[in-house]
Amino acid sequence: MFIKMFNPDMAIDFLTTSVHKLLYFILILIVCAISIKVSTKSITTLFNTHIGNSKHFDSKKSATLGAVMSSVVKYVIIFVGVCSILVDLGVPPTTLATVLGTGTVAIGLGAQNVIKDLIAGFLILLENQFGVGDIITIDGKTGVVEDITIRTTQIRSADGTLHIIPNGGISVVSNLCKEYANAIVDVDVDYKENLEHVLKILNDEMEIAKKEIKTLRNKPTVLGVINLGDKGITIRTLAECEVKENFATERELRLRIKNRFDKENISIPFPQRTIHMAEK
Repeated sequence: MFIKMFNPDMAIDFLTTSVHKLLYFILILIVCAISIKVSTKSITTLFNTHIGNSKHFDSKKSATLGAVMSSVVKYVIIFVGVCSILVDLGVPPTTLATVLGTGTVAIGLGAQNVIKDLIAGFLILLENQFGVGDIITIDGKTGVVEDITIRTTQIRSADGTLHIIPNGGISVVSNLCKEYANAIVDVDVDYKENLEHVLKILNDEMEIAKKEIKTLRNKPTVLGVINLGDKGITIRTLAECEVKENFATERELRLRIKNRFDKENISIPFPQRTIHMAEK
């Protein structure tokens, strides 16, 4: 009975149709992969080479825009490819639209955190809160922004750890790379030193530092005495410098202050303890 029901022509048509569909699916996947690769490269080149060199965008903001746009385009291409495959499988476009509408509502209710992340990602970009290459602090994690997508922000800390933070979970962000950075140097001097003489020496050394340290934006300011401690008198110096150069500038200023104090015979105190012997 099976032999009588078997129709070679129908079998050939079925195999031919199946092969065509399989080849069509493979072609869609290849086209999607190539489209994602080409669009990502084109967007990166556009934002880094052309937009990044314009007067309206700096290089960091253009890199951030490029990363977000690449992410959006990738998801759009994947969505179009999946819809094309479903339509070719026989799913009517109206049914597909209905299912997508219902699915969107269901996903919206069940994935509120994801939607929150997406909205927060666009706001971060729109308000230019930070960009790729900035040094920021989020929830106690400090590092360099390596990538920003519409859902997450990736920062790499100094020890090499990569922190992936959902954009919707960012409540407070501290950006260390907005326009300029401050180098803060505190130095202790002995109580026996003449403070007026010490401040004069520090101001003179800051004049020299302004001429020789290229990362400084202007002359460092000697703020004066900020603490009378148990070891000595603390004097603070504040220097406005280029972004990302504050730590290197602090190290250079400390070295200069130490060498100048040695030259001027100004004592930097060390821990001391006074012991009183009780009389019997």
